[in-house]
Amino acid sequence: MTTLTLQQAFDACQTNKTAWLNRKAELAAAEQEYQALLRDDNASSSRRLQSLRDRIDVKKWEVNQAAGRYIFSHEEVQRISIRNRLHDFIQQNGAELTAILAPELMGIKNQPTMLKSRALDRSVAYLREALSVWLAAGNEMNFSAQDNDILTAIGYRPDAPSRDDNREKFTPAQSMIYARRCAEMAAQ
Repeated sequence: MTTLTLQQAFDACQTNKTAWLNRKAELAAAEQEYQALLRDDNASSSRRLQSLRDRIDVKKWEVNQAAGRYIFSHEEVQRISIRNRLHDFIQQNGAELTAILAPELMGIKNQPTMLKSRALDRSVAYLREALSVWLAAGNEMNFSAQDNDILTAIGYRPDAPSRDDNREKFTPAQSMIYARRCAEMAAQ
């Protein structure tokens, strides 16, 4: 398993966003073609209408899948940034942090796994409470200086339309059917 760098994750996110937007444009074009064919009094080809309906169904599935990949890659950029900055923070402030949490963490090395887990859970609860108080005080938040450009470029959250496009869930069987139809359409 390879570890992605923040730049690689950012590039994948941008690629996935472009792919999602392209699939949306293809779907819109297919829907417009379908509507135009319906309005055309001379067009009585039910075979052509059915073909377009099938293409629209496949395009909807492709949009859904592309939106999911974009959302996942967006979250991956954020995860990598958070992990990297927390690692840096712990390298610089780990001794102080463990000193603060010492009443909970002292002697943890020699404890059974279950007790270690409980001590870490309580420590995380203390950190959550301290962070909650800090946020409630209205302190300003900014991206870390090292990752500011990348995080600003991808935005705070994935685009709302991408979440809408990814809302419908397909079973593995449905996905297999649509993937096969997609391949058939590409072969034609």
